[in-house]
Amino acid sequence: MRVSKKPVLYSILIGLLLMTISYFFQPLMPFQSIAHRGASALAPENTLASFEKAIELGFDYIELDVRLSKDKQLVVIHDANVLRTTDGEGLIEDLTVKEIKKLDAGSWFSPAYAGERIPLLNEVLKEVSGKTGIIIEMKSPENQPGMTEILADMLNSYKPDNQIKVQSFHINEIKKFHQLAPEISAGLLLSKHLDLFHLASYREFASFLSVHHLLLSKSFINQAELFGYEIYSWTISKQYQFADMQRLGVHGIISDDEKRIPDSIIYVLITPFLKGQDFFKTLLA
Repeated sequence: MRVSKKPVLYSILIGLLLMTISYFFQPLMPFQSIAHRGASALAPENTLASFEKAIELGFDYIELDVRLSKDKQLVVIHDANVLRTTDGEGLIEDLTVKEIKKLDAGSWFSPAYAGERIPLLNEVLKEVSGKTGIIIEMKSPENQPGMTEILADMLNSYKPDNQIKVQSFHINEIKKFHQLAPEISAGLLLSKHLDLFHLASYREFASFLSVHHLLLSKSFINQAELFGYEIYSWTISKQYQFADMQRLGVHGIISDDEKRIPDSIIYVLITPFLKGQDFFKTLLA
């Protein structure tokens, strides 16, 4: 006796339809917008131009990276080497500020930004403080002796400004930073899951967690909120991902560009297809 497969197929299709409808009708929660290295989709990353563009667009925070120069000054740049984002070459740790300031950090992005310079952190603080919040990532502080102490000393003079936060992947350095500057909000960058034990133990020195968006789930956010964490997702590059993060209930979204309202129903309808494409790209990467 042959059993018809149609009822099973119909059940699967109905289930998928109900899941899709449920997904799209979940509320979109408000979030703090965080400009990844400034408005880096529109201006050269980690420059005053990108930070000014982020302020112009109304971002709640700018996110930037710092490294130590040869003469122990905090330089705003992501890479250890200046090759990708300037017309020069060499490691930041081998260059003095005088040498770094000679580099063109804008032409690689667009001729319109020719002559843009790599800023120092104290220059950014003077230019941006009071206009928007700032999230500072310490890049490889475990390999740059003195970075955490220098940053803590600098930011302690900005204590009245509670719009400054510091984050890093390195747990011990964030713990040290919190001890040196307890009034400045500190957080951990995460590229792997945390269990309840670690959520509880890290809360002693971290008030927020910046988590790769593919690791986030509603259950994880609910658990983290029980311990009082704010959750930021990084780094959002597709417009549909904003809605995904809002439905999860993240507190902040780190992105290269601002969120835009889809201008047609077609975009909304093809979103599942776009998500599927990205999912398979991630699996094959």
